[in-house]
Amino acid sequence: MPSVDVIIPCYNYADYLPQCVDSVLSQGVSEVRIVIIDNASTDNSVAVARHLAESDPRIELVCHPENLGPHASFNEGIDLARADYFVILCADDLMQAGSLKRGIEALEQNPGAIFVVGASTPWAGQMPPQPTDQPEGWSVQSGLDYIELCCQAIGKNPGVHAILVRTSAQKAAGHYRASLKHMDDLEMALRLGCMGSVVCLHAALAIQRLHAANLSNVLWEDRLKDLREQQAAFDSFFRQEGRNIPRSLELHRVATRRTAETAFWSAVSHIYRGKTAAGLGLFKYSLGLRPSLALIPPVSHLFRTNGALKRVAELLSAGIH
Repeated sequence: MPSVDVIIPCYNYADYLPQCVDSVLSQGVSEVRIVIIDNASTDNSVAVARHLAESDPRIELVCHPENLGPHASFNEGIDLARADYFVILCADDLMQAGSLKRGIEALEQNPGAIFVVGASTPWAGQMPPQPTDQPEGWSVQSGLDYIELCCQAIGKNPGVHAILVRTSAQKAAGHYRASLKHMDDLEMALRLGCMGSVVCLHAALAIQRLHAANLSNVLWEDRLKDLREQQAAFDSFFRQEGRNIPRSLELHRVATRRTAETAFWSAVSHIYRGKTAAGLGLFKYSLGLRPSLALIPPVSHLFRTNGALKRVAELLSAGIH
């Protein structure tokens, strides 16, 4: 029976931790180990985690005496992993019902696949999306095709906040990079894509909870920072592990061009909605990446991006009225 280690980093998420743990234990996977790594929480997270560990032998607890930052927890989890498969699930998120078992089955059936990624499913309501609302099945694509897709899909959430990985591959890929504060998960997925094919679940693997204390809030509220962080992840990847993959320079240029085009139209949107300072910052960034945009606006980007033309029409309509 395949085994899986689920690492749950926690910092001041006592209110969310029991639901997160329960979402793992209810997956129907018999060989599961949960390791909660508390990063010196100042709420009662440790007490909650200790109670959970005492109530189920499948749960272990590691407590940091001081806050070492989230990357320390991620990387300690990699070092502690010993099962066949490995996943990091943040304590404020949930594993989609049935997704862990489905992901393991997909990897078992596809020995050339390195990891599983699911659809992006952010959740801000009281109740998470139900399994009946999620499509079934999966597809398999080459790692290079996956990397290319990520390069083209700038500005979209690729669902990499939780990925199910073969433990041997994760250890070979190494640790998350602390220099990438918010997009370290994207860069790790790109690294793993160099090692083999990728299973893409049609449904979510994990559900990302949206709330006021989420560490990603800074990106949701600042489009320029979001794009800068994504570009930093691509730059890091293509200058290191990705530098020798086929079409490396071309793919890096694609990612940079798409980032510039996304920033350009985001700037237009911000200025049109009266957010002039933010819009000018986005314009400056877009032209810094691709100076030719000052002469030729990237109109083709609107046709490539789902919903972009509709949003432009809505903005123009609002201006007319």
